[in-house]
Amino acid sequence: MAKVFLNKNEERRLLAGHQWIFSNEIERTEEINKNGEVAELYASGNKFLGKGFYNRNSLISYRHITDKDELIDKAFLFKRISIANSLRKKNENCGDVYRMVNSESDFMPGLIIDRFENKFSIQIFSAGMNEYLNTIVEILKENFKASLIVEKNNNDLRVLEGLEKTEGILFDNTDSEDKSFVTEIDSIRYKIDLIKGQKTGFYLDQAGSRKLLRQYVNERYKVLDLFCNEGGFALNAAFAGAKDVTAVDSSVHSIEAAKENSVLNNFEGINFICKDVFEYINDLFQTKERFDLIVLDPPSFTKSKKNIIPALKGYTEVNAKAMRLLKPNSMLFTFSCSHHINEMNFEDAIAKSAREVNRKIQIIEYSNCSYDHPVLPQMNETKYLKGILLRVI
Repeated sequence: MAKVFLNKNEERRLLAGHQWIFSNEIERTEEINKNGEVAELYASGNKFLGKGFYNRNSLISYRHITDKDELIDKAFLFKRISIANSLRKKNENCGDVYRMVNSESDFMPGLIIDRFENKFSIQIFSAGMNEYLNTIVEILKENFKASLIVEKNNNDLRVLEGLEKTEGILFDNTDSEDKSFVTEIDSIRYKIDLIKGQKTGFYLDQAGSRKLLRQYVNERYKVLDLFCNEGGFALNAAFAGAKDVTAVDSSVHSIEAAKENSVLNNFEGINFICKDVFEYINDLFQTKERFDLIVLDPPSFTKSKKNIIPALKGYTEVNAKAMRLLKPNSMLFTFSCSHHINEMNFEDAIAKSAREVNRKIQIIEYSNCSYDHPVLPQMNETKYLKGILLRVI
């Protein structure tokens, strides 16, 4: 059996609940045959700590999967997937579209499964879990009545694991050339294309925040949705009664999909604009157009710790610009999706934004990932999405 032995005291973070061991924390290995294989983990005093995936070529050399001495096989994976699925079903608002497995947060290192009724999207970020891809497909087919399974593995994190980027259909029993489909999330209909869509095909992590938006919108509100992707926030604003909604994104595919979603729901009054968001904002400064509520959900400004300072500067700048576009006594729903930016830093950046444009702000609500994206409090990497709803005076 492959074995990994830690340096003295390097097990403390793992025992506290973290799931990773880094390469500089390992004293030695024994009987390692290939990257991604299951290995037993031992503390420096040879105390058994459990089992996980070992990858000598990754900075994250070991990913923990169990504290026990148990076989990692199809039955084990089925049990873990079933437990994760059951957790979602405990929420009374859980429909048929949700994140079914959320990687380390569900003790399935490097595995994400998004469920869209009987269609599934898979992402794998660890060499170890990649070895079980065919088994995971079998489980979804046999136990969850999958009609379509797609892998969305075109991600740079795979390169760090020594894995190829790849996307495609792993299983198809739909009997249709067009793999797009219409589904419903919180009473709004969406046309989903798991192949062409970003990330896993659709951003499910913002479902709770989109629904929360409805509580703060009425028919008199003039709403601006920046970095709108496929229109989730704009559609929810229209659902809440807003008659004047503008949604902006630089992706042609996203804007076309957003338009289709608007038609699906018979929403009128949403103006979709395909343009670089920063250019669009600068153009607005040349007009007198102002808004009652702005949603600001940009892509991550940093993928690493070394870029935290410029990232915070970017968040300060873009939030200041958004505040300039708001009427007095209006609202800003702003987000950061980088785990390297913590809540305190994000709040400080927003407070600085307000000072720069001479506006006062109040925090009305905090928002994080939806319930189907659980977080490990001992592992900051699992808490990436932060949202703050502000009153801008």
